[in-house]
Amino acid sequence: MKKIILMTIACLFIFSTQAFAHTGLESSDPAQGTTVTQSLDEITLTYMTKIEETSSFELINASNESIDITNLTVNDNVMTGNVEGNLENGAYKIVWKIVGIDGHPIEGEVDFVLNAPITEETVDETATETAEETAVTETEVTEEEPAAEETASAESEEDKGSNTGLIIGIVIVLAAAIFFMTRRKSK
Repeated sequence: MKKIILMTIACLFIFSTQAFAHTGLESSDPAQGTTVTQSLDEITLTYMTKIEETSSFELINASNESIDITNLTVNDNVMTGNVEGNLENGAYKIVWKIVGIDGHPIEGEVDFVLNAPITEETVDETATETAEETAVTETEVTEEEPAAEETASAESEEDKGSNTGLIIGIVIVLAAAIFFMTRRKSK
């Protein structure tokens, strides 16, 4: 009986992290909080486990405008996409949404700053874009994304919930083990 209890406790500790684990972002290019000093052509996000094909991301500039991403591909735990055109220097964020192998949707952000050398081509494109923006008189209505704090808070609450379940499970198993051990000794 002792062997069964000890094996149960050992299995609980060995496999518990896998049962309650969610995938997360392992690394990104560009990385969180970095300053990119050359033109940005491709974004690569690498996750801790395999992700579903329905996963995606978008690139948002400091004005909260979405930048076109092409050739978005998911290969096991790596998601890549190509940036269309030359980006202006400034702050950007990559907003990603994935479905992990465990079926749970997860989202997050990667913030970075672009400070690449300005070329003649970039200057020409910027002048053309500015002229086009000036000509546009209609106001665009954009849907607001949830704030980063709300997303982080929701992820934190989800993690607390899974940890609470783990702790309760451990306490129950330990209580049962102690009960059976004391009962067996009293016989």
